[in-house]
Amino acid sequence: MRLRNAVITLLIISVLSGGTVVSAETLTLDQCIEHALKTRANVIIARGRESLAGKDKLRAFGKFLPTVEATYNYNKGRQFNISPMSGDKFKDTIIVTTIGSETARDVFRIPVTFRDEQDLGPDKSLTISAGATFSFSNVFNYLGASASHGAAHLAAIDTEQELIYQVKTVYYNYLRAVQSEEVNKQAVERSKEQLKLVESRYELGSAAYSDVLSQRVLYGTDRLELLKAQNNMATTKAVLSYTAGLDPNEDVEFSTVDDMREYEGTLEQAIGFGISHEPGYLSSLKDYSASGYGVKTTLAEYLPKITAFARYTDFAGTQAFPVVFNYSFNSINYGFQVTYSIFDGFGKQREIGRSKISRNNAGAALSDTRNRVVQQIKIAYADIQNQKEGLLVAEETVAAAEEDMKIVQERYNLGAATILDLLKAQENLKRAQVSFINTRFSLNLSIANLENSMGKP
Repeated sequence: MRLRNAVITLLIISVLSGGTVVSAETLTLDQCIEHALKTRANVIIARGRESLAGKDKLRAFGKFLPTVEATYNYNKGRQFNISPMSGDKFKDTIIVTTIGSETARDVFRIPVTFRDEQDLGPDKSLTISAGATFSFSNVFNYLGASASHGAAHLAAIDTEQELIYQVKTVYYNYLRAVQSEEVNKQAVERSKEQLKLVESRYELGSAAYSDVLSQRVLYGTDRLELLKAQNNMATTKAVLSYTAGLDPNEDVEFSTVDDMREYEGTLEQAIGFGISHEPGYLSSLKDYSASGYGVKTTLAEYLPKITAFARYTDFAGTQAFPVVFNYSFNSINYGFQVTYSIFDGFGKQREIGRSKISRNNAGAALSDTRNRVVQQIKIAYADIQNQKEGLLVAEETVAAAEEDMKIVQERYNLGAATILDLLKAQENLKRAQVSFINTRFSLNLSIANLENSMGKP
């Protein structure tokens, strides 16, 4: 508890010494994750694939619905050089008259003029047709498309969770760099004060000049380490900006307040949760299901297909030969046909073999993915236990180094310790503080890794 309060105090000192005040625009971890999910290309691509898979599912469903078409036709033209229909001809017209039981038939010859050119049309027709084909392959094709859509949805979630884990990793590394910089700042200040003390003792004749030189070397080394820590912080900040989907050239600030992560579940609970929720594994499960429907789709090609159709036509036009007259009609056609493929050159056998190979590959990938998920959970869980123990040791090491530093400082002031003892105590304290920070954030990263392996965002 004392060390945890000390770390928080270091953060406050770091903010105050840097002259910066956390503003409303300062991004937290959750805000970085939210921005990354909106802007990063891999997430956008995964969501696009999910959307396309949804369209494929809709198209597969459309196979069950009838196709409907409407066609309107307008035709007008002219005939010419009509031969041998030129000249005057006669057309016999019969008129039947019935009076009582008597019937009279009179024949009249009407002259008809045929010309060698004439207009055609206009002809107008409207046709509406509908048809539907039922095939068992369409049923399995739809089920497979539905499973593929589910797989694409889970794959998009898996991509999002992987990006969340990346943001967490870089964010924790940034916090580690910030706190490491503060530790190095304190080491520089401590070395500077020690150098003043040693120089004063040298002027009083109670310390050798070699003590001054040794302290100057340590002071220079600490300043160099501080410069490296500052460069590392700037680098991790740029990486965090990119990972969060921000422009690394922009001056973006990130919150330096962090919370200690914890995981209290058992290994068995972690594995059970992972098998039920890890989106990569669930996506592979959907892919395997889709490949199984793919086999059934190809096998269904051996079954007959039934097609039903209906057509309605409304026609109005002009008959131009041998005489010009207008006429119209309406027609309705309907029926069905059954199609059965007897032999297609072994095409179906080839497709069946291909679909079975795809199913076997999907099954192997599913088994491999399941084993990978369990393996990653076990490794992450074991790493958490190691980091927890390491954190206790690191905390005790810092406390021991702080106490040792006080004792050596007093002994050196009294002349009972050498400059080497003092330098060693200073270096040990800095290393202990840096090790504590590294172990602390390594634990956070291990917990984030376990959650990602379990399918928890």
